[in-house]
Amino acid sequence: MSELAKSLVIIDSEKCKGCELCIVACPEGNLELSSSLNQSGYHPVLFDYHGRKGDCTACGICYWVCPDFAIAEVMSLKKAVAV
Repeated sequence: MSELAKSLVIIDSEKCKGCELCIVACPEGNLELSSSLNQSGYHPVLFDYHGRKGDCTACGICYWVCPDFAIAEVMSLKKAVAV
């Protein structure tokens, strides 16, 4: 039995002002701006587990750099997978 680690970043798109600080800070490139607008007229950030440089490691850097607390949670999900 092997273990497959995954992670999840939960973003409150209505709080996000699209400042891109989290995008620049993400070491794996898992965040990008949405093409759609939130209710305030900003392009919020979207999370993709498979980033430009690698899979999300749930490091939490995006959470700590967000000035508007739009990144609500960063979690590591571990799931046992039978091989």
